[in-house]
Amino acid sequence: MKNLRLLIVDDHPVIGEGLLLFLEKYPEIKIVCMALNCQEGLEKLHKCDPNIIVMDLRMPGIDGFDAIRLFLQQKPEIGIVVYSGFQDDLSVNHALEVGARGYVLKGDPVSHLVDAIRVVQSGGYWLSPNLKQTSISSFLKGDWQEQGRFADFDTLSVREQEVFWLLAKGKSTTEVGEAMFISPKTVAKHRVAIKTKLRLKNVAEMANYAMLINPQKINEL
Repeated sequence: MKNLRLLIVDDHPVIGEGLLLFLEKYPEIKIVCMALNCQEGLEKLHKCDPNIIVMDLRMPGIDGFDAIRLFLQQKPEIGIVVYSGFQDDLSVNHALEVGARGYVLKGDPVSHLVDAIRVVQSGGYWLSPNLKQTSISSFLKGDWQEQGRFADFDTLSVREQEVFWLLAKGKSTTEVGEAMFISPKTVAKHRVAIKTKLRLKNVAEMANYAMLINPQKINEL
């Protein structure tokens, strides 16, 4: 197998340090560079000449999904493995859509990351066993795009959309009520309706959904 040269992009230094120690037992895998954000990763891409990028999705500065696009623009042949704690379908499908070919959960055994790195370097796709196994086949068939997942947002009423953006920004029920001059009870009703229509489990997934459909708007709020 061709030597695997890794660029680790994660804003938590302990992740890179932990992987450095763990991967010592795999002589064909070498971490050649580490970056704490996507901008730093882009700067090191040509300097270190990796053939695999292992990266988180949520970091300061450039959004992880935008970074995947930028990495591939700079080096189209690079293999990208997402190493993230987000396991919702939106994150997985969008990461694949923009060009990642591996998706490993941080709660998985680190050996899964090794498997993903090897498969991606060989030209394949690898998803964590703890994710829905239909995701890759659905993506490759184009089903996700055809389903118009984000079209669900248009089913929200104007008021529900207003509540959605504030909740996605991290506002509490009370804060949303004060901003919109409605009661917390009314906000709670809207929140339930929003989660039902968008098929989201919690506010964290709501925030992730918001970043995927309009990251500029969520940053402006």
